[in-house]
Amino acid sequence: MRKNLTFPALLLALALVGLVITAGCVGTPTTTPGTSFSGTGNASIATELPAGVYTLTITQANANITDVSVDTKDLGISIQGRYTDAAAASAKTADGWVWTYALVTDGKPILTINATGAWKADFAFPQQINGIPPQTFTGVGNAATPFFMINKGNVSFAIKAANNTDVEVHLMDYDGNPVMDKTNTFEEPLAYHRGTYNDTIIVPITKSGNYLLNVICDGEWSVIVSEEQA
Repeated sequence: MRKNLTFPALLLALALVGLVITAGCVGTPTTTPGTSFSGTGNASIATELPAGVYTLTITQANANITDVSVDTKDLGISIQGRYTDAAAASAKTADGWVWTYALVTDGKPILTINATGAWKADFAFPQQINGIPPQTFTGVGNAATPFFMINKGNVSFAIKAANNTDVEVHLMDYDGNPVMDKTNTFEEPLAYHRGTYNDTIIVPITKSGNYLLNVICDGEWSVIVSEEQA
C-alpha cells in the first residue's frame, strides 16, 4: 500500500524539539549506524533498515519545503516538511527545523530527500510513555507523539490549529496500522482540514492498546485526548 501525500494532501511530522507533551518532553531519538543519514540538497539512499514501525526525524538547516519519501516495492509514503511564515520563527531550534513522522515500512526502503540545504534523517522505534488519557500534546509544525495507552470505548480529540494553512491528525496503532472511520475511507480523528481549526471529534476505539498521533500541520497546534464517560 503506497501513501503519497503532499501539502495540501499533506503529511508533515513532529517538531520534536519544541513539541511540548504533558507527560514529558520528547528527546532526539538515539540512533545507531545504519539508521542515521545526512546530506545537502537532493539525495536517494538505499538503506539496510529492517521492516518495522519507525519515527522518522528530519532536521533541516532552513525552513524551506523539504520533500521526503520512504519507499519499497510494495510500500511507500511521501512526506512534506513545511512551515508557514507565521510559524517558522517559533519552530526553529538550536539544531534548525526539526520534524518527525511515524511510519511502517518493509525492509531496506529507499530514502529520497529533496531539500535546499543541509539535512539529517534519523530512524528509531517510536518512544512510549506510561500514560492514559487525558493527555495533552502541543507543538509548532509536524508531530508524531510517543505511543500511549488508550482503552476501548469512545475517545474525544479536541484539536486546535492556528497560523496554519492545513491540518491533519491521524491515529496509529502499535503495529503501524491507521485507525479508520466507520466507512474505512478516512483516517481518524481528522483526515484533513484547510485553514484554522477548533473542534472536538469523538472516535470509537474498538481495541485497547498503545496508539500514537501523527499531527500534520504547518503552524501551531494542540490535541487534548480524553476518554468519554459511559
